[in-house]
Amino acid sequence: MKFYVDNFYPSITLELFTKAIEFARQHTNVTDDELNIIMQARRTLLFCNGEPWTKKNAEEEFDVPMGSYDGAEICELVGAFMLSQISGVIDPADIGLYRDDGLAVSRRLGKPEIERRKKKIIQIFKQNKLGITAESGMTTVVYLDIEFDLKNNSFRPYKKPNNEPLYVHKSSNHPPSV
Repeated sequence: MKFYVDNFYPSITLELFTKAIEFARQHTNVTDDELNIIMQARRTLLFCNGEPWTKKNAEEEFDVPMGSYDGAEICELVGAFMLSQISGVIDPADIGLYRDDGLAVSRRLGKPEIERRKKKIIQIFKQNKLGITAESGMTTVVYLDIEFDLKNNSFRPYKKPNNEPLYVHKSSNHPPSV
């Protein structure tokens, strides 16, 4: 099964984030000072035409910004929490999540059982106010930048059509790390 969390970053609510923090506290020490810093970072301020921008229908000052290191870390924390919720449906060794892209494998299960498990996973996300788009029963799966052929037990790199790689010339004035 391959799935995608719809609008993951903007869909992370304060309630879901709080559950994820409580989950994290079961596995590591998160001090009150650290939590206060994390919560202050949620009060993202953007300006448009000199006015502060706020989310539509936002009841609290809570935001998970896309494209930032901080937002990606929050997304990973919530993803780990969601995987813990799913572990009752699929063995944790058989499912993975990279930010908003998920992949699960079901060994020797019939289509009806796979569909039942898919519905349970969709329900778990829905209970946490997250929507997912899920697809199951494929023998070839494109996940991130890899194409898996499950029939032949092989994989190969994948790139989207018309996606030409760009290179920085070795003699450019970019820093060596680039």
